[in-house]
Amino acid sequence: MKDNDKLLYKTLKSLLNERLSDAEVDALKDEGFEVKSPTRKTAVMIALYKKAAAGDLSAIKELRSIVSEKNDDSRSGGKAVMIVDDIRD
Repeated sequence: MKDNDKLLYKTLKSLLNERLSDAEVDALKDEGFEVKSPTRKTAVMIALYKKAAAGDLSAIKELRSIVSEKNDDSRSGGKAVMIVDDIRD
């Protein structure tokens, strides 16, 4: 990674991990979202979900890719799985 890319990544990661203010948490609660440890990352995910729920195709695709990445990692422990068909007729 280039130095500028590393700095951008670290800065963005730091910003996304910041906790939401009480007013922002209350606004999410008013919309029906109950979150345990609300961060900016949570708010971004909720905004993406709302766009997807409104029919935004790119938001739907992004959510599907995020969910499939999470499911793939949890199912296989992050390791590749090989299926061997060794049943004979």
